[in-house]
Amino acid sequence: MEIVEGRLEATARRRVLIVEDDPLSARVAAKILDRLGYSVCAEIETGEEAVSEAAVLLPDVVLMDINLAGAMDGVAAARVIIEGLGVPVIFLTAAVDREIMDRVAATGAAGYIQKPVKLLDLKANLEMAITRRHRERPCPVDPAALPRPLLDAVARALGRAFAVVSPDGRVLFAYPESGLAGELFADAFPGQSAAQAPGDTPCLDVSGRSFGFVRLLPE
Repeated sequence: MEIVEGRLEATARRRVLIVEDDPLSARVAAKILDRLGYSVCAEIETGEEAVSEAAVLLPDVVLMDINLAGAMDGVAAARVIIEGLGVPVIFLTAAVDREIMDRVAATGAAGYIQKPVKLLDLKANLEMAITRRHRERPCPVDPAALPRPLLDAVARALGRAFAVVSPDGRVLFAYPESGLAGELFADAFPGQSAAQAPGDTPCLDVSGRSFGFVRLLPE
């Protein structure tokens, strides 16, 4: 790691998903992460979006506020992300409540940091979470192995059925049409190109390499 214009620059910048419904808090967290040498892959405001974006982006770690916009709070979203994807979650919150802390502990979260966030506390929690994640889950996520609640949340957030397509044009996974796995995308959906298009979302493994893309399916 080297210092570039006052910023810690990692050789391979780890990717962090920020889930925070307060724009100011999200910006502060993003600035601290940049200074520490991390890359923010997305900033989102709801638990539902957190689940769907985590499934598509597969970040190295998620920074999660507890009280979020939408029906799903941060604790519920974290449970789905941790259990379904194996992505570590660090909670960032100003709330200190016994009931909330018990719910947080039950998720298996990688850390809990009170606001305002201190740089060194965040740095230590991130390093421990990412080290544990890469030791325990070195392989790309198999979409077919994801739990139904996670897939339902992704479909609701996207507003459409979807497919994960491999670089060679085969369907890795389709939801809700799970029987299409292994077929050529062009055969399963005549008239659609199997080449990645601007509207498609890349699927990344834990090292940041693409192993395909997500395509919204025709209605």
